[in-house]
Amino acid sequence: MIKQLPLSIQPCPIVDALVEIRFVAKVNPNAVFGLVYGALINDYPGNIQNLPIMQLPEAVRNSDPTLRYKPLYRLVNKDVIIQIGPDVLSVSSPLPYIGWGLLKSHVVKIINLINRAGIIDHVVRLGLRYINFFDIDMLSHVTMTFDMTEGYKIQNLQIATSVKDSTFENTIQFSNSSILNINRSDEKRGSIIDIDTFKNYSGNLFLSNIEEEIEDAHKSEKTLFFSLLDPGFIETLNPQYE
Repeated sequence: MIKQLPLSIQPCPIVDALVEIRFVAKVNPNAVFGLVYGALINDYPGNIQNLPIMQLPEAVRNSDPTLRYKPLYRLVNKDVIIQIGPDVLSVSSPLPYIGWGLLKSHVVKIINLINRAGIIDHVVRLGLRYINFFDIDMLSHVTMTFDMTEGYKIQNLQIATSVKDSTFENTIQFSNSSILNINRSDEKRGSIIDIDTFKNYSGNLFLSNIEEEIEDAHKSEKTLFFSLLDPGFIETLNPQYE
């Protein structure tokens, strides 16, 4: 266990950072987007985009369980990217990553604006996902070990596993042979550490403790992320502490 978590490392490996809530609405599902947009427009003006799932007929979207909790619209603001569906809301950071302090403040503000508008009855799930990319083979720099018998050597590894701490569940995906496409002219090869941290709720627990629950999720994810990195490797990343 790391005694002290860095505030940041450089270069920053975060290529995606997203906070998502899944909820039961108080209003008709078809009215959710309009009401959410109305609650946010003064503080979060931006361009609205229909997401590809909108090309599917509503009857198909409603009948396929794998399409539940999929956002239908994206609102691109200068500070954050907001995705909205009948029962889901996510807030993510544009690149470069804006930092946890700013992202959390936007998430809390956005959820409070929507909650005060009377749209959400209760939240059923909080999710926080970070995707980290390193432009090297990370197999020798992580604390996870993978062994094969008879002298075989592991080269291209992709693995998914789940771990649980006292409060949150975490799904980890690791690959040391990934391709990152920021844009068509910037393709990079390296390793990805993808952590999805989540918690399911009943009743009104989340809405009564919005900031605390979001902060606890981030602490769980961050602790897990740094536990996956070899301590010696962390020191090569220019860690900044308080």
